[in-house]
Amino acid sequence: MSDIQQVRDAGIRSAIIVDDGYDAIPQVEELLGEEGWESFFDDAQGTAAAQIEAIFPGYAPEDREELKSNQNFINALWQERGNIGDLLGDLFGTYEHKIQDNRPFLDAAEAAVTALGIPFNRCGRDFVEAAVEADLIVIDLFLGIQQGVHDREFTVDRLKQVIERRGERPLPSIVLMSQVPNVDELAKDFRRDVKLHASAFRHIRKNDLSKPGRMEGLILTLASHRSDSQALATFVETWETKAIEAVHAAAGTLRKIDIDDLQHIRSMLLRFEGLNTSSYMLDIFDRVLQYEIESHSTVLDAALALDEMADDPAPLMISNDRDTYTVLEQTLFVHPKRCAHATGAEWPIAFGDILGPKPGNPVTARGFFLGREDLVFFVASPECDLIRKDGLTTVLLVAGSLKEIDMAKPGLAVKAETTPVITVAEGKRFQVDWDFGNLHTINLAQAKRLLHKDRGNVSIVARLREGLALSLRQQLLSNVGRVGELAPLPRSFRFQADLYLPLQKGGTQPIPMPDDVTITGNILIPRRGQFVAAIIDSNCEDDLTAALLDLNLENVAHKSREKFLMLKELARIRQIFRSGFQVELPLDRPRAAGLLKIGVEQPEKDSAKPKIDKVAMIVKGEAAEDVLTNADQSSGLILQVYLESEI
Repeated sequence: MSDIQQVRDAGIRSAIIVDDGYDAIPQVEELLGEEGWESFFDDAQGTAAAQIEAIFPGYAPEDREELKSNQNFINALWQERGNIGDLLGDLFGTYEHKIQDNRPFLDAAEAAVTALGIPFNRCGRDFVEAAVEADLIVIDLFLGIQQGVHDREFTVDRLKQVIERRGERPLPSIVLMSQVPNVDELAKDFRRDVKLHASAFRHIRKNDLSKPGRMEGLILTLASHRSDSQALATFVETWETKAIEAVHAAAGTLRKIDIDDLQHIRSMLLRFEGLNTSSYMLDIFDRVLQYEIESHSTVLDAALALDEMADDPAPLMISNDRDTYTVLEQTLFVHPKRCAHATGAEWPIAFGDILGPKPGNPVTARGFFLGREDLVFFVASPECDLIRKDGLTTVLLVAGSLKEIDMAKPGLAVKAETTPVITVAEGKRFQVDWDFGNLHTINLAQAKRLLHKDRGNVSIVARLREGLALSLRQQLLSNVGRVGELAPLPRSFRFQADLYLPLQKGGTQPIPMPDDVTITGNILIPRRGQFVAAIIDSNCEDDLTAALLDLNLENVAHKSREKFLMLKELARIRQIFRSGFQVELPLDRPRAAGLLKIGVEQPEKDSAKPKIDKVAMIVKGEAAEDVLTNADQSSGLILQVYLESEI
């Protein structure tokens, strides 16, 4: 299939290129602060003032501050600039230079869109109406000469208006362009503010627009996943809209409960249970809201489209704002503010609480945690018995061990007895391995003493959501079965990497990259935690592709040359940024890594070893010195990986 056909089949039939360089007349904001204003008004006096009044009736030099902000006045000066150039001096000089300097970039963008057969329009700052029906929007980050926060906010606000006015039309694919060197970071915030998924969004430095195939490659990437990206965007938009409607519907239902109902609930139920009215009503509100969200069939229908997402080609990785651990924790735990809400219960702990050492307190050998800073406890006793004053005399606790989430250590598999992530003091993340043979009990007096606000040395680290807490307790009580629970998201680690090639004479040589390019990516860890994928970010694709294609293999170790020849194949290079390097954990030593075999069916179970072609070796940063000095001649590409916590 040709590139033009691929773009057309994806539904990209029209485009618009938005840049303030297309504006025919400078705007008020673009001339603010220009030193030429003062010289102009000083010179436009007396007979010279008559010249200006002829093109702008009512001109008065003493109104200079007001005139600087008058767009009609600027329009008049611009249109007559050929006749009054001696008075204008260099007033429009900065603007004209900007237009001239920007023109080659716009020519390159236009050439790329034209090469893919996409009809396009050009537009300046006033682009909303023209962009509403465009399938592809190529837009400058700063729509203004000042290149400041105001210009960025202007771009964001106008683009959001475009999206809001599209109605039922699919969202456009968007390419953001800018001359600033830190566009990678700015693009992340821009995408978040406009509410776009990464699969519908790409960015490019204007200096790269002229590089052959660079802009066309971005558009083709957007085209390859356009339908799936639109399905995801539709689902999220539908869910957000219907969730707001559900809030209104739930509020209408709950307004039927009045103060007399609350009095009856308290006198007939809660006073016997020992539970505060506020805590009980919060639980009721949660369940009514969930019921209302579940009632919207449009949300369910929008979700069905996610089942049809294509597996091939794999999407590009963009990791600069990815954090699956945060999403995972929100599915596992109750928000800390809700946990801190007083329930009126007799016990200071609740079913599902995870107890750990109080931050800042020493862990002593004779204390509750027996000198172990990695020891935590899960509260397994029923919630109802913890609430009542005449309930339990002792509470059952299950011991667990905090295990640092480290790819250099074994045991990252998520099993039935594992809580895959928990954040403790100082924001450190661990997983918890529960030991159902290690049980403890405490009585009410001990619990109150241990969790005392001032004198206690135990804290509630987190509270598991009800379904997950029930699942753990069921495993404690029986090995026959367990309560079904939501499968955890794949975990991910952001990383940076340096690249090397092994030399025939021994040792290694760095693979040079441009000064402003840092190799970054994500390591995705499945539940079993044994075979993972290290995927390089798409932001690095063009520069890393060029570096691999330009490699001179003359001095490369003979045993590695076949691997580098494979890495020079474009199909293989594309895998680096999509399915990534497959490698086995733990990374406690250098590990061979490979790309998935093309055209070969892969195992269905995440515990099975993937079928790969070995092309690389991955080594953690702190352990790489000896590896780089005494490199294995058959290692292929060497990736020295630094995890986010090590950077």
